[in-house]
Amino acid sequence: MARPPIRLFKRALAAGARADACMPAAAAAQASALALLARSVAMGHRRLALLRLLAAVRVRALVPAPDWAYCGKVASQAADEALRGLFAEAEQTVVGGHGSARGADAAPTPRA
Repeated sequence: MARPPIRLFKRALAAGARADACMPAAAAAQASALALLARSVAMGHRRLALLRLLAAVRVRALVPAPDWAYCGKVASQAADEALRGLFAEAEQTVVGGHGSARGADAAPTPRA
């Protein structure tokens, strides 16, 4: 993916994540967050995928099960506590009712 669309996704995500965002901006933020996450997963990013998972959850995007699974695997294999913390925060946001639910086809994430 070329840089300009990524920048547009990031701008849409930032605009829709604001507390005063209108419904179309919030929907665009969700779509943008999922597109950025999917790109990171497809490219094998580790830290960036975890950051983008957390961003998607924060805007209440419905994260697909394969993306949760990838990020769970990355977190479980990470030696860095901060990376594991990103995944734990994403999970806690969903469990605490402050973020999106996992995708309908989501399987429980294996814990290390």
